[in-house]
Amino acid sequence: MKNFIKLTSIHDQSPVFIDPLLIGHLYEIPSVDVVRHTVVGTTTHNNGGFKVLESIDKILLLINN
Repeated sequence: MKNFIKLTSIHDQSPVFIDPLLIGHLYEIPSVDVVRHTVVGTTTHNNGGFKVLESIDKILLLINN
């Protein structure tokens, strides 16, 4: 899967493969009442996005490499 990046779900630490061309937004949730995580919104996912463990900086690094 050369066009996908591999991220980690916060729910069960399973892999989530996302096509970077379909990402519409990224934002981080601080660790106040929940585990610190990033929401990755895609144009193909209509419920707010995937909640993943990787930071925005890590995701951008994966996209650009």
